[in-house]
Amino acid sequence: MPNHTLEQPRHAFSITPAFSAADPIQSSIRSNPFGTAGNEDKNGRIIVQNDQIFITPPLPGGKAAVISALHPVVLRINKIRAAEPVAVTSSDHLSWEISEKPQYQITVSEDGLSACFTLYRVEKYAWRLVNCPASAEVCVRAEPNYDVLLSKLTVNQILAEFSKSSFIPNLNIPALYAELNNPTYLPVCIAVGKPPLPGTDGRLEPLAELSMAEVFSSSAAPDPENVLDYPGVPSVRAGGILARKLPPQEGLPGSDVYGSILPPPPPADITLKPAECYSLLPNGDIAALRDGRPRITGWGTRTMSIDFPDIHIVQKSMTTADCINPFAGDVMAPGGIGDHCMIEALGNVYIFGDVRHAVIAATGSVVIRGKVTDCRIYCGDCGARQHRLYKIPGQLIDELNLLRNAALLLEENLRSRQQPVKYGLVVLLLLESKYVHLPGLMKGLQELLAGGEPASPVDSGQLKHMLDIFLHPGHFTEFINDAVLATFLDLLEELRDGILQMHEGNVRLDLACSEDSLLHSGGDLYIHGEGAVNSTLLAAGNVRFLMAQSVCDGSAVEAGDSIALQQAGASAGRQSVLAAGRKISVRQIQDTRITIGEHTAEFILPAGEAVFTAQSLRLRTRT
Repeated sequence: MPNHTLEQPRHAFSITPAFSAADPIQSSIRSNPFGTAGNEDKNGRIIVQNDQIFITPPLPGGKAAVISALHPVVLRINKIRAAEPVAVTSSDHLSWEISEKPQYQITVSEDGLSACFTLYRVEKYAWRLVNCPASAEVCVRAEPNYDVLLSKLTVNQILAEFSKSSFIPNLNIPALYAELNNPTYLPVCIAVGKPPLPGTDGRLEPLAELSMAEVFSSSAAPDPENVLDYPGVPSVRAGGILARKLPPQEGLPGSDVYGSILPPPPPADITLKPAECYSLLPNGDIAALRDGRPRITGWGTRTMSIDFPDIHIVQKSMTTADCINPFAGDVMAPGGIGDHCMIEALGNVYIFGDVRHAVIAATGSVVIRGKVTDCRIYCGDCGARQHRLYKIPGQLIDELNLLRNAALLLEENLRSRQQPVKYGLVVLLLLESKYVHLPGLMKGLQELLAGGEPASPVDSGQLKHMLDIFLHPGHFTEFINDAVLATFLDLLEELRDGILQMHEGNVRLDLACSEDSLLHSGGDLYIHGEGAVNSTLLAAGNVRFLMAQSVCDGSAVEAGDSIALQQAGASAGRQSVLAAGRKISVRQIQDTRITIGEHTAEFILPAGEAVFTAQSLRLRTRT
């Protein structure tokens, strides 16, 4: 970071002794000796007069005078800089100079893309020493001599400094003139580089899409024997193109303020895990080698997977007891589902009918052709985080880390008392006392992983073995140690992270209408019917109320991008709250609060069709 500082000695004197010393003193810097009581009159003296320093040697029995300096004066005694008070005599060679702050400074940002000029002073004046009468201890001070102007900073002087360092080919000279003529003494940008333009990472572009218009306009349920032909299922036939792999694209280089080339960051590519269900063609197209609904996972990572999950057909008579184990693929309920059901799917969920008092968590999309009442619905990465195979391992990881720390402390405490201890017995003691709740969590995870077709995306055989060990720690006290517990934690993290990576991209949550429910989509959210009442709607992308007569009453709607609805108002005294990252469009609005970014507006009285952005809300609050 350039720092232009001019430090020239203003004055340098070799002191001629006022009195000759009887015994020459060696030229060196000595510590600070002070006169003793009764001999002060015999001590040496220092006089500062007319920019000169005079030293009187001490009389027999006296001490040498002591000199120091106050910034910006720099004293050199026998060519050595004096950093603290020093005793001197007339035989010492004494000089002084001024070390003042530079007139300006140039700072360049760490990335080299901007340079700023900071002015400290335009005029440069001479300095003079402050006169000081004879004294045994003198602190030399200086002050500017405003009667002697040495120079005035000009743009040409600044440019001359630049030419010495090959600095900044595209300098903003008018900015320099403006600062010199009307000083602000603040950093002024005088050069800007050109940042490199990043390229595009390699990515996967799915081609199979949901066609929802026909789904919600029809009352016919799909044929369980031929679900792939139903318009709500984004299926593909063998030989069809299911996705396209787009290669990475290089960016464009930039340049810093010195004119040096700044290369763009290298783009990253993605890797597809090999599988027998697809073929990557030379042009980047990905062709299906079987019929089915393609599931693409690994979004947010550089390694992605493609497979074709099975579609599990469930009956309306299904109860909560039938949902103990999660589904490893898609779930379809052609006749709807019963009340109080829970569905967890590592794929899409299709329900044709009303849903009441249910919990649905899907790593893919969710389609409900009916009314949702008193439900919690999650899809995409939100669904993955609500999956029990994600939540229970996460809870166990937190609790087992605490147990591990407690076991190490207890083991160390016992060893400090020279008491024999086994790590496995310590773990057993903690599981039977402070962490007595952990076996219940382990048992629940063990049940989820049981069955002929567990819904785990990773090999859970070793994890099942570990669960069995820690559910019966009394049988394995000789085996359990800190390394075993660390392995158990690693296996739990592998399962938790594997479930999260099962979430699909471009997910959407489609339903007819909602009442007293929580709807959370990792992508977009669409309301096809009457609307939402007393509900909470959350979406990472967009929220759309599609039907012209649909309403949003007493509901909270939050979208990462935009919200489009028809009518917004209150329900049972509860106003609606709308929050979006970019835009909100409405046809009618009343008793509703709108927030976009940091700006909020409240509408109590009816208002007509409008489109709100952060800028429009900011202008509205000013008026």
